[in-house]
Amino acid sequence: MLDGRVYVLHCAHSHTDFRLPEIEASAAYLGMDYELLRTPSRRDPVGVTDDVSRPFHLCKLPSDDAAKALLHRCSCIRAVWELWACADTYGELHSRNQEARMYVPWQSSEYSWKALMQGFHAALPEKRRLSLIESFAYMGLEGPVRMRGADLTWGVLEEYRRPSDDVPAEGPEAEAQDAPAELGDSDPRLLQLFLGRKIKDRSGAMPARDLIDVLNLKKRRYIGNTSMESEMSVIMANMALAGPGKFVYDPFAGTGSMLYACSIFGAFSFGSDIDGRMLRGKNPSQKDSGIVQSAKQYGIQGRLIDTAVFDMTRAPWRTPFRGDVGIFDAIVTDPPYGVRAGAKRLGKRNAELQRDEPFIMPDGMPSHMMPDYVPPTKPYHLSELVTDLLEYASALLNPGGRLVFWLPTMNEEKAETSIPTHAHFDLVAHSIQDFGRWSRRVRTFLLIPS
Repeated sequence: MLDGRVYVLHCAHSHTDFRLPEIEASAAYLGMDYELLRTPSRRDPVGVTDDVSRPFHLCKLPSDDAAKALLHRCSCIRAVWELWACADTYGELHSRNQEARMYVPWQSSEYSWKALMQGFHAALPEKRRLSLIESFAYMGLEGPVRMRGADLTWGVLEEYRRPSDDVPAEGPEAEAQDAPAELGDSDPRLLQLFLGRKIKDRSGAMPARDLIDVLNLKKRRYIGNTSMESEMSVIMANMALAGPGKFVYDPFAGTGSMLYACSIFGAFSFGSDIDGRMLRGKNPSQKDSGIVQSAKQYGIQGRLIDTAVFDMTRAPWRTPFRGDVGIFDAIVTDPPYGVRAGAKRLGKRNAELQRDEPFIMPDGMPSHMMPDYVPPTKPYHLSELVTDLLEYASALLNPGGRLVFWLPTMNEEKAETSIPTHAHFDLVAHSIQDFGRWSRRVRTFLLIPS
């Protein structure tokens, strides 16, 4: 059993399937012990630990500093609150709060404070907010109210069911369901009340949640047709445990989304791609073009080591690194899988037309030395790509290194989703992003130390 305090993790309600794996990866990167607790509700007083349909999770952490570190690292967390009390009704909430007396250290007049009363899936009118704040007058907070820079920010989080979660009713029940609901104890949609102190990071460092906006594709100077959305690239960088002192590689770098996210977290990054035009951009003669242009935008030129053009199946690495040491701490990538851009490898579709010797142009120059040369390619079947990627990564990663990559799946009834395996890897996590008829899954593998 972990010794520590109980906190409320307020999570973003997007890509919920990635939430718990990212929290686990963030805690692993920080070397932090944590324990998810059962989060109760009116529907389930006992509660469960892994209900990602709700935005709140109760979590035991060692300290406020640990909570701040997790908030800073994990992109799925909007805010962290130290839990003072939780209950189904305000009467019970007040009773538990007065019993726990977590507010006592803040009763001195030297501490400024402000109160936040927030409703989720329900807007709280200003009159109700003021009434709720006044109901906590017994806490005896004597310090001045300060809306900015207060020493203490406390409040109540009212969690309601989403309208889409309500079961359609019939007859009189339907009329009652359509009528404006009364917020608070008597509202049938109310799930739980959480009272606590908001944990704020005053270090000045940018929380991971804010990186999503920084890396927004609409603001990026250089993108392509298949550039990875910012939220997913941040999540993948987290799953790869990217950070200072780490060396990360993307073998299908494209326009560099994975490289930017990993380098912003502090890691050194290197990328390769079979198509140099994706790396260089439309105007490679310019000083800042392609990936370099966006790397300069984010101020990470010094951490983006370089990019190279080669086919992963014919990589220039010559030494079998598998053993006690490799090159990279993580490989994080979004392989082309034929939905928007099909995978390719060097070679001609017709093997009989494949040349072993270079083609010489009329001026005597080998064709592959021409500035606009594009080598011939042939289709690269997904199953072959995955097999090669696992083998490739097993030879390049340091022991304990991570391989994080996407795979597409079809959403058909009774269709089983196969998980690739490799003798040198353990599956750490997999999560799904649903697009309707098809989906894609991010797989995280750990290289087993020999």
